[in-house]
Amino acid sequence: MLNRLHPIFVGSILSIFVLVASTALLLGPASAQAVTEEIETSTQAVIADQLDAFQQNDHERAFSHAAPTIRQVFKTKDNFIRMVKTGYGVLYDPDQYIFGRNFNVDGTIHQEVIATDEKGKQWQAIYTLKQQEDGSWKITGVKMEPYQGAAT
Repeated sequence: MLNRLHPIFVGSILSIFVLVASTALLLGPASAQAVTEEIETSTQAVIADQLDAFQQNDHERAFSHAAPTIRQVFKTKDNFIRMVKTGYGVLYDPDQYIFGRNFNVDGTIHQEVIATDEKGKQWQAIYTLKQQEDGSWKITGVKMEPYQGAAT
């Protein structure tokens, strides 16, 4: 039964993530703060390691970068990987990617990643990350859409 409900479940979860990320992005610039170099380095390293883990098919390592709330929702690395492949395929296997802008809103880091798929199409992914009690940074969500170019 879980297998039959999974696409609906994933669609609902993706919608929630998009709504949360969109709300944060709309509110972000007004209350955004600069990200320190130390935080930028740490958060970009988490994202880069997750992207590398996807490419290496190291699903356990990729899942380890998800925040506890994300891990609770998907329960297993297999469910998580299925969601990423379905909804965020370019992030699972990007042809290339670069880091863009970032900002901090109330302790949540918003990091832009511009990824290119195998067909040469560019995508803008906005990752959100929160620092955990143990000091590590975990990914709390990703909003992705076709890249429209740099903001003016």
